[in-house]
Amino acid sequence: MKFNRLPDDQESQPNSSGQKGSDTVRIEKQLAELIKAIEQTDIDAQHSKEYQKQIADAFERSASTQKRIAPFRELDQDNNLSREELLEGLEKLLAENQIDSRMNAPKRGGKVVQKGLMFILAILLIVVGFAMIIMPAPPSFELFTVYYFNINDGVTIMDLVSLLIIFGGVLMFVLNFNKK
Repeated sequence: MKFNRLPDDQESQPNSSGQKGSDTVRIEKQLAELIKAIEQTDIDAQHSKEYQKQIADAFERSASTQKRIAPFRELDQDNNLSREELLEGLEKLLAENQIDSRMNAPKRGGKVVQKGLMFILAILLIVVGFAMIIMPAPPSFELFTVYYFNINDGVTIMDLVSLLIIFGGVLMFVLNFNKK
């Protein structure tokens, strides 16, 4: 099934009253396409409820975003303010309202998959590093001994490389779960 999309140039217009009208037209076109697609497919009740919830959540996010942005638009509409008054008003609004560019960003479930893969890779690096230290290697593979414990044993360059791999795995593990 193929869905037609609107050109990107309609989305890049500046925000104005004409933009609201074009947004409404765009939503109506997309809604008509969605209705047509729903009518042509066989959807079970569980998926139907899930899609309804996603659509309702999108409308709620849109309303909450508009509610958060409303004070800023009111400040923008007041044309008789000087630049200093506009700056003070903006500073006050930013202090009172927690607004962020991530408000409109769609929620991504891919972060869970990414964190899971990074976790597995970090554990794998740590295990491989310890295995390289513990398992015996042929003498031709252990190049130079940096420090001798006795005549037959010591710390080799191979052991130091293994430690670097372990530290890399630990660093990846810590950085993976330290992100916000």
